[in-house]
Amino acid sequence: MTATERAVLRQLYNFCCGYYGVSETDVGAGLTTDRFQPTSRGGADTPVNWVYCCFACNIAKGAYWQPDSLQRILHPLHDNLSEHILEQEDGTLQGLTSTGHFHTAQLRLNRPALVAYRLEKRRREQERIHHTEVLQRLAEAQQELRFLRQRLEQQLGRE
Repeated sequence: MTATERAVLRQLYNFCCGYYGVSETDVGAGLTTDRFQPTSRGGADTPVNWVYCCFACNIAKGAYWQPDSLQRILHPLHDNLSEHILEQEDGTLQGLTSTGHFHTAQLRLNRPALVAYRLEKRRREQERIHHTEVLQRLAEAQQELRFLRQRLEQQLGRE
């Protein structure tokens, strides 16, 4: 893999693990490249077969390859993950299909550190939304204050 190919792959996956979404920033390092169809199972070492992922997912997936089975790993770019997996309120992932159950179990996507990561990510997103709403209300209040000052100045100017 050339440096350019790696840069393109990182960008394609938005600098995040294709299997569960943790970013390079969150782990403090670059991630690994998985050969979705392992080379030991006839997969090519070409960009169409690469998945940018964290080390833990790469190790958990290993050389597993059963593309025509319900017990297969979902491809982050080719499969609609939301058809197979649902994130619960408690941060765990629930398989909605046999494939979703298998994918979640095989990659160990409900390990405690990932559940904590998902909960923290959700908390940060809710905090960001709240912050945006507060800033919007502040801007509206400032606009109303400017309007009231102008009216007050007009009233004082008439007296």
